[in-house]
Amino acid sequence: EQVKRVQIENTKDKIRKKYHIADDDFLIVTGGKIDAYKTQTLLLMKAIIQSKNPNVKLMIFGSVSPELKLQMLELSEDERIHFIGWIDSIQSYDYFSAADIVFFPGRHSVFWEQVAGMGIPMVCKYWDGTTHIDRGGNVLFLYNDSVDEISDVIKKILSNPVEFMLMKESAMKNQEYFSYKSIAKRAIDLS
Repeated sequence: EQVKRVQIENTKDKIRKKYHIADDDFLIVTGGKIDAYKTQTLLLMKAIIQSKNPNVKLMIFGSVSPELKLQMLELSEDERIHFIGWIDSIQSYDYFSAADIVFFPGRHSVFWEQVAGMGIPMVCKYWDGTTHIDRGGNVLFLYNDSVDEISDVIKKILSNPVEFMLMKESAMKNQEYFSYKSIAKRAIDLS
């Protein structure tokens, strides 16, 4: 229902307009808890700053542990980075809908399946047992916790528009597979 709602309400355009994200800007969104176990979000922020590309923007939402708050705020001073703070689970659909691509550079989260169900391409940290999220090219994986690897992936995406279009097509094609309705039907069939 939330996926349909964001499409009907055109939340993508509303969010992008609210944060002055132009149509030709490339918006990366990430969300979730940012703590000592998920410091990779800070690496993503540093990669955006390092890129110096004025059209690459980053939007981050989620709670931040006190020990990382100052560093997070300092990195957010770059005008291309928008730190939203904590939002509720319903609002997460709104912010993810605004993305050209969603990055999850840290541990697995249920947001991975949510974004796949929204039909949005992703870049995720590789973990054993999480490759189910890749349904034929909708996901690129990160293997190292490094600014350089994240920067290289962003450059690869931006310099290969045909490959990125194929990622988007794969994400849309596999959207239904990750819908809660579809997952429930498969679960019932298994019992």
